[in-house]
Amino acid sequence: MDGYSAVTQVSSIQHKWVKRNCRHEPEEVAVVKVALLKHLDMDPPVTLGVLCDQIVPVEEDLDDDGRQTRERLRSLVLSFLATDAIGTIQKHTDPPDSEAEHILVTQLISAVTKLGTGDVDIIVKDILLRLPCYRNGFNGDELLQVILDKAATLLQTRSNDPAQLKVALHYLSIAQMATVNLHATPAVKLLQFYIGSLTRKLVLQKFLPEDRIRVISWIMDALSVSERETATQTQQIAQLRRQVVDASSILLEVLFHSKLYGDDFWRVVKSILHAVNTRKELENWMLPPYLITSISKFLQVLSQEQMQEDTSEIQGLIRLLAGEQPSSSQTPIQEVKPIAKNGITLGRPAHLPRRPATSLPPLSTALDLPMTWSPIATQQTQIRDNPSRHLHVSSVPTSPKRSGSSPDDVARSKRVKINSRGQDVSTPSLLSRIADAGDASVSGVSERTGKKRRKRSEKEQSAEPDRHPSIGYSIKGAASAQKNGESSLLDRLRGEGR
Repeated sequence: MDGYSAVTQVSSIQHKWVKRNCRHEPEEVAVVKVALLKHLDMDPPVTLGVLCDQIVPVEEDLDDDGRQTRERLRSLVLSFLATDAIGTIQKHTDPPDSEAEHILVTQLISAVTKLGTGDVDIIVKDILLRLPCYRNGFNGDELLQVILDKAATLLQTRSNDPAQLKVALHYLSIAQMATVNLHATPAVKLLQFYIGSLTRKLVLQKFLPEDRIRVISWIMDALSVSERETATQTQQIAQLRRQVVDASSILLEVLFHSKLYGDDFWRVVKSILHAVNTRKELENWMLPPYLITSISKFLQVLSQEQMQEDTSEIQGLIRLLAGEQPSSSQTPIQEVKPIAKNGITLGRPAHLPRRPATSLPPLSTALDLPMTWSPIATQQTQIRDNPSRHLHVSSVPTSPKRSGSSPDDVARSKRVKINSRGQDVSTPSLLSRIADAGDASVSGVSERTGKKRRKRSEKEQSAEPDRHPSIGYSIKGAASAQKNGESSLLDRLRGEGR
């Protein structure tokens, strides 16, 4: 401080020396650098703290002259730390976790959040990543997060400004170098960011075609490094691979429409195919149809383009993945053919023997089958036995004749019970009795409406005038009179069943 004060006093006395004293001669700069290096050896934490104060932007507002002076001083300090002082810094920060390292890393990471791409390049690539603390691959999480935050801010904007996208790609390239190339931090965190921010179609389409290939290659490289860094296939790695494969149809579509067929293009395609095949083999996973379609497109490109490099591996992967048989749910169901009347199944395989012809009679001989109990059969029997009751029985509506004997009729005929006199003694089913009762209720209306007609017909056709006088009968007292005559068909059937 006394030296600077002396120079200032000399300049105030002799104004002609002002210009010489305020400019930086090469010899003076060299002397200052040597002095700073000696201070680094004497007290590294204090000296590094003073130098970093010149790098971190101040919060207070400065005028134009003060801002320009500070920016120029920042560039000089960064250049000094990255070139002349880096050896001394590495010596005093090894082994890691020293006080000098903590001061330097903390203040430089704080500066990264506020500086532009040029200064960030020097801080990250030329200073921080050359420190011993970033060689073990576990201390770079904070640095990586700061870089990704700067890139994410630019990617989240809806603007498709090429300048902003270029800056975002620059920060992503720094993160890729720090993680994938220099292994300053595990690649899992970078891969998680890629999956969440760069696998959407709308985001990828913002970039130029060549930049899309570049971004997708970063994603696949991060996945490959993550798998190599993990000795065993952990659940986290399997989940990340699954997410990348789930987005592979979008990645392949973006690559396909870029139409920049070159070495980098096919290298990225091969990486995606390997990831898909790995999931298929490890998880016994079936490719969805839309992914098979996306993969098959590249086989057509390979057949049309004249490639100078060997693409046999890519073609083999495409045929392996896209040549799967459809699943059982997608297999068409064979149509069931109807059975012809002669018992031969239409469309029956040729190697199977012909089915035996059934003995079903034609419709004209359906009445020749063994008689089973039914209201129709019972009524027909009663008509033949007692013609005088023909009119009463015929008034009961009967069911329409069936076109043929059903399997149930044939089975029922086998269960008919015959007594010693050859009469059917089988008990009617509940369904048959309910049907008879329903038929009787329906027939009541039609029987009343045709009552007079039937009486007139009986008078005219009666062979016994004494029993059927022409004057008719009175119905008075008919309801209270004792009913004489035979029991009903249902009562007789119930009696035989007992």
